Amino acid sequence: MARIIGGIGITHSPAAIFAHDKGLGAKPEWAPFFQPLAQARAWLEAARPDLILCVYNDHLNHFFFDAYPSFAIGVADEFPLAPEAGAIPAFPPIPGDFALAARITEALVARDFDLTVCQELALDHGAAGPLRMLAEPWPAPVVPIFVNVLRAPVPRPGRLHALGQALAAAVAALPEDLRVVVVATGGLSHQLHGPRGGEINEAWDRDFLARLPGDGAALAALTTRDYVVRGGAEGAETVMWLAMRGALPDAVRPIVTGYLATGSTGLGLLVLEAV
Repeated sequence: MARIIGGIGITHSPAAIFAHDKGLGAKPEWAPFFQPLAQARAWLEAARPDLILCVYNDHLNHFFFDAYPSFAIGVADEFPLAPEAGAIPAFPPIPGDFALAARITEALVARDFDLTVCQELALDHGAAGPLRMLAEPWPAPVVPIFVNVLRAPVPRPGRLHALGQALAAAVAALPEDLRVVVVATGGLSHQLHGPRGGEINEAWDRDFLARLPGDGAALAALTTRDYVVRGGAEGAETVMWLAMRGALPDAVRPIVTGYLATGSTGLGLLVLEAV
């Protein structure tokens, strides 16, 4: 039986991606994020996943507001990178698994998550950046799961937690003996516009990282407004981490935690292992 063995929450801030690509991780000012990142990479390598489920949001590089789904899933054998004017360097398409993704989609629909099915899906830095920071080349095929966190109305936080629970059930229904890791990207606190532009709420970020392992249900009970007020308009991306937590059992072991407030974003990293 397939099983989810762990989850990773990681920011998809271009600042962190650029620092990774430029080899700045060894600099003291980047150490609070990149030292834990090295531990997360080692954990993922040792975990030997057969499949990675990646919960992310697109930044109008594939989807646009003329047709913007609440949830979508990539069902293909590979996913090209979306052009982003140099946001991430060019590298080969991300490998997928059409057959497994199709069966997971069927299982999600059976659990009342009717995702838009994309047999062609280009991934921007929201998915490709964190995956590249965690491992290159990728250790396993990826099933990307898109979430609308940009255009109102957006799914409420509790819906993301429920999506994770549905993913866990979908994976458990697969007959193959597969080791699965769920990666959720985005956040932490940041706002890119308005009077609060550039604001980072470090206290909220650290509270979220500390509470998610054992108090995910309570964080899922908050409203979207709560996340925006505490973490900024773009910081509402953090709700995607709830899908990762919902996909894991109640008992988890925090393996890696990292945080750095820099630029205009709180950079967060959390690795949880199923007990």
